[in-house]
Amino acid sequence: MKLAKTALLALFTALWVSAAPPDDYKDAPKFSLRDVKGKTIVLDSLLKKGPVYVECWDLPCVNCIAELDALRPTFDTLSARGLQIVALSVDKPADEAKVKAFVTTKKWPYICLLDQQQKVKAAYGIIIKPTAYLINTAGKIVYTHIGYKKGDEVRIKQEFLKWLPEEPAETDSAGTKSGE
Repeated sequence: MKLAKTALLALFTALWVSAAPPDDYKDAPKFSLRDVKGKTIVLDSLLKKGPVYVECWDLPCVNCIAELDALRPTFDTLSARGLQIVALSVDKPADEAKVKAFVTTKKWPYICLLDQQQKVKAAYGIIIKPTAYLINTAGKIVYTHIGYKKGDEVRIKQEFLKWLPEEPAETDSAGTKSGE
């Protein structure tokens, strides 16, 4: 019964966040974590490049992996327009090698972060996996997606498109967007 109440509360929160008018969007908690290659990634730096979809997952979560796999074609077509997907692993420190090997096997093009102490998970109030947040370049949570079933990627793509420019950002030889 407690799990059902928690799930209902999470669903209500997700509906409220995704339906909120622009002035009511909540600030995304900032974070800095290591990726699976050992590099430190800072949310604010990512937001300078475009919107960020942060998905909380772990190895036992079949639906998390299914969603990340299903988003691959969307990412492949929209990454040139600035879309970034962060696969936020909340696996334990003891599973780090397994996570790294799994990500390598999957060949996900995403930024795969290690939230081994689950501090980011807690900051975002994530209870159910998968849970994902779309964060616009202003650092606001503009869409929340909880759970996954086949076909959800169509709705998620529609949300991405609301926050991306019509055309890919032009970059110079140094890889920075024009106007920066």
